[in-house]
Amino acid sequence: MALNLFSPAQDYPAPMAEHQHWGRSVNVTRNVILVLLVLLFLVILALPSFADDTTPMPSTVINQTLQGSRTGVLRKAEGAVLQIDHVSYTLSPVALVEDKHLTPLTIKDIQCHDVEYAVRYWVATDHDRNQISQLIVTFPE
Repeated sequence: MALNLFSPAQDYPAPMAEHQHWGRSVNVTRNVILVLLVLLFLVILALPSFADDTTPMPSTVINQTLQGSRTGVLRKAEGAVLQIDHVSYTLSPVALVEDKHLTPLTIKDIQCHDVEYAVRYWVATDHDRNQISQLIVTFPE
């Protein structure tokens, strides 16, 4: 007897009902939403609280009305160490440095040795007494 592969009496699996597909879809959607909610919760916990932030933003322009400005002659600048009137000072990491035209300068701009530049500067009062918080350099023209 020969095997008939195309017999109409052969049993085929019944197609899945529509509600079984729908049930899987709901499970996947529920899992995705659950993962997104957990991620959102973690992000909210990781964010710093800006309502309690009372630290003022540093200014980007020198405040020339601050009390305690000094004048002197800059003779040497190596890195963040400045020699003004034979006294060594350190520039604060957030020091504002400008020229007399109020153009912002970097530490690289003021590196010098054996010079005499007129300066106006402010020494930080709440830190080390030899730390400059603001500096205005007058370069020769």
